[in-house]
Amino acid sequence: MPYALSRVSDTWRPDIKVTRQDFRDLASLLAINTGQWTRKSVGYLVRELMRATVVDQGWIPADVVTMGSRVEYRQAGKESTQIVTLSYPAERELFRDAISILTPVGAALIGLSAGQSIYYARPDGIQVTIEVVKVLYQPEADSYRRFKPRPRQTSTRAQGAKKDR
Repeated sequence: MPYALSRVSDTWRPDIKVTRQDFRDLASLLAINTGQWTRKSVGYLVRELMRATVVDQGWIPADVVTMGSRVEYRQAGKESTQIVTLSYPAERELFRDAISILTPVGAALIGLSAGQSIYYARPDGIQVTIEVVKVLYQPEADSYRRFKPRPRQTSTRAQGAKKDR
């Protein structure tokens, strides 16, 4: 049974942003492979996607967690931080520090920006709060830096024509 995804507001959770591409990919992942995972394992992710603001890749701030982002986060009450790369289930072997989007922590991280906190329920039912300390790498930000269009320069002849008007 495919999941219907539409924006739902949740006043107890921080606003999150998800790229249009990540949203489509995750919706497809959930729709195609619904039978592989328990409802509990994907339920939290579905709720997060339903309340997310979907934006084009060029408009996602560099400090927002997207798929493929490398993130430093801290669990409430603990001094130490963890660094993970948010990945799709089939890509977990590609990253030494991969965490699947289908885990409670992975689903909690998607769309958060640095400084935001969120809570999720562990498999044993205990609620845990995590805070994004820093987004160390975000694929969209890297693409933006690498392929940023240069400002259009006007030729000296065109500049002279403007002055003559």
